[in-house]
Amino acid sequence: MTKTATDTEQRDCLHCGTASVDAHFCPRCGKIQPVTPGSDHFEFFGLTRKLCIDESELEKSFYALSRQFHPDYFMGASETERRASIERSSKLNDAYRTLRDTIARVTYLLSLEGYKEAEKKAPPDLLEEVFELNMQIEELKTARNDFDEDEVANARLALEEALAGLQEKLAGIDKQLLRRFEDWDSALDRHAATPEKKTVLDRMSELLSHRSYIRHLVHSMQEEL
Repeated sequence: MTKTATDTEQRDCLHCGTASVDAHFCPRCGKIQPVTPGSDHFEFFGLTRKLCIDESELEKSFYALSRQFHPDYFMGASETERRASIERSSKLNDAYRTLRDTIARVTYLLSLEGYKEAEKKAPPDLLEEVFELNMQIEELKTARNDFDEDEVANARLALEEALAGLQEKLAGIDKQLLRRFEDWDSALDRHAATPEKKTVLDRMSELLSHRSYIRHLVHSMQEEL
């Protein structure tokens, strides 16, 4: 399930021919290398596919690499090096934008592990509430159409209370996700069997699905308010 280093295409340095160059710069001639086909965002930063990341260290690496890859440093270089600097700068920005965000990071990991973007599904404990929430939204719309200020105020209050409850549920889901992050990292450290890792991945995918559903519901409620 988890890709290994051998799954990433290896290529020789285009400048000096050093074999199996898999780095930003050739260790022999020092020339910047094109982005390796098949490399992922974790690899780009020299990381394993763990989810608990030191974000301050990630930021330091980002700024250090930004300076090294900046196209201005390659104005007088060959076309191959100039193109490589642009490729790596672009890849760096994409990788950093993804890995620095907790939800984007786990979503990306799941995509690497073969999971499609999760559908929005209501958590089982929210199913009964959804009908009530939709009714409250309709009541607010009706009160506005009838220009009934008292009913509008009451409907808004009920919706605001429901919104606060949903935001608490989102916070709870985020806490559960962080616990699954630790489970995933532990499984990698222990070289756990595929079924165990899949169980963790399945659970994270399910939590993201629930999170997406609630966020959509929250957005709809905020628009009405």
